[in-house]
Amino acid sequence: MNQDKDILVDFEETNSSNLLFQSFPTEQQSHEKQLKPSDNQDQSPNQGLNDVVDGLAKPSNWSIEYFQKFFDVDTDTVISRIKGSIYPKYGDNYFQTYIKSKPDLYGPFWICATLIITIAISGNVANYLQAAASHKYNWKYDFHAISSSATAIFFYAWFVPIIVWGYLKYQNDSEVLNLSMLELLCVYGYSLSIYIPISILWVVQIGFLQSTLVVLGALLSGYILLTSILPAFREPRTLPLIVLGGLHTLLALGLMLKFFHVPAMTGSTPIPTGIPIVPASNITQ
Repeated sequence: MNQDKDILVDFEETNSSNLLFQSFPTEQQSHEKQLKPSDNQDQSPNQGLNDVVDGLAKPSNWSIEYFQKFFDVDTDTVISRIKGSIYPKYGDNYFQTYIKSKPDLYGPFWICATLIITIAISGNVANYLQAAASHKYNWKYDFHAISSSATAIFFYAWFVPIIVWGYLKYQNDSEVLNLSMLELLCVYGYSLSIYIPISILWVVQIGFLQSTLVVLGALLSGYILLTSILPAFREPRTLPLIVLGGLHTLLALGLMLKFFHVPAMTGSTPIPTGIPIVPASNITQ
């Protein structure tokens, strides 16, 4: 009986001890605990900003991620820029209207690639027609037309803008339009789009038509090129006008003469070989 009483007393003491050591935080203590930062939280107020900056670190200039933004353009924008280069509006600045908002390299690259293919194919077709007209049926496809046209087009569309950009940097005039290298590459690339249909029409073996297409292509594409670039040069702009316009005209003329030019003797009937030519004075009646 005494043992049961001892057990009861111990139980009550245990409950009593629990009641004595149990405490609840007051309102002030709870509020202070909420305001106190946790031990595992960084005390730096700029840590969140630093994490964002680290996540958005600029890629290397030689990485694919760096050049990816230059090809981030939708189809409607490319088509609009091509139409604007083929049908320029008088008094309209092509660069200000189409390129300044977001220049790209996607359109210029594929324009150059397409132009190389059309020139190579159309040039061989024109060469075949010339051979057929002169009864030279031992015609062979000229595979060097691709490399020749690629050298001329890519040199003009990619290296000439770099040279122009270098001159503008050397000029360093803050009072004129400031053009970046990307913007120059974009303008030069889109200015060549008109030569894609012209290169197909050059297949027609009519000298007057081919010359007319050279003038038409040089005028239309040269107009959008010069109106876009000339404002970046300081006055007087006569020399840049002559140099840039002359290079653009030489490109069109060189492509036509190299791949499509109609020879002077094309269409004439050649004299058969092996048959002696008897002068008229030696013919007896």
